[in-house]
Amino acid sequence: MKIRYLDTFYWVASLGSFRAAADKLNLTQPAVSARIQVLEQDLGAKVFVRDVNKTTLTADGRKLMGFTECLMRLEQDVLSAFLDPTDAKQTICLGASETIIATWLPDFMVRLRQSHAKLFFDLQVDSTDKLRDALVSREIDLAFLMGPVAGAAIVNHDICTYEMTFAAKSDLAALKRRWKLADIAGHPVLTFAANTKPSKQIKELLAPYSNGSPNMTTSTSLGVVIRLAKSGMGVCAVPRAVIERELQTGELAVLETDVRLPPISFTASYVSGSPGSDLLARISEEAVEYLRSQKTGFTYNRNQEKRGRRAHLVEGSTSYC
Repeated sequence: MKIRYLDTFYWVASLGSFRAAADKLNLTQPAVSARIQVLEQDLGAKVFVRDVNKTTLTADGRKLMGFTECLMRLEQDVLSAFLDPTDAKQTICLGASETIIATWLPDFMVRLRQSHAKLFFDLQVDSTDKLRDALVSREIDLAFLMGPVAGAAIVNHDICTYEMTFAAKSDLAALKRRWKLADIAGHPVLTFAANTKPSKQIKELLAPYSNGSPNMTTSTSLGVVIRLAKSGMGVCAVPRAVIERELQTGELAVLETDVRLPPISFTASYVSGSPGSDLLARISEEAVEYLRSQKTGFTYNRNQEKRGRRAHLVEGSTSYC
């Protein structure tokens, strides 16, 4: 049995298809199929159930996956033992949401390069949903996103929590001394993409004051949301940390209101047992330590005590049950 056959098996099992594994390994799909066929002949057992849309593991395949994951980790340990860390170059495919990019990630990456001079990043900025899909399909190695990500093989490190706030162009914010939900619902509300958790929560919050259909403009780009708010188009609901500069310059102002939006929490998430997962764990831990040491507009939080609880949004308070 050749190691490359087990490597091919690992990627077919992880990615769920022969085609995806072929793309990952820079092979043709027939070459991947041939390797799996030889592997099954060597083992005397079928390891995959082939379906039109997906490839799944048989009972023997699940047994083999445990051994293969151990082998992949051993391979990484061998490389780590013999490579000089000062000479070894490593590239991490990193996915991050725009909130993270707009606040602490650039400075953190600079710090990482100081201690890991040969560490490079292929950076992808996208919405949490797309980052989650890319992580599960192994298109990226590490994701900083609104987590956690569900999955038996996914490791989630809580990294930070952001306070959400309503803000608007200064002259619009000054129209009311105290903004109530009905006042906010009377203006276009600008926020995260419609399929995100914060956007859904805000829609639920405003629905009773807008005949069930709040006037919301949503975007996958926080930069677009902020520019629209600065133009006076409406009220934005965003993490306060991403508009600190606009608040300081007076381009935007926080609405005086008793309405409290639930905070949004982020995780560093990666696939356990994958090649390089030890490095990904160290980067995640370093991110936690970095945020702990910073004076920021958001909160470091290793243990999300409110995780899994549903927020009941009422004017004047936010309670969790």
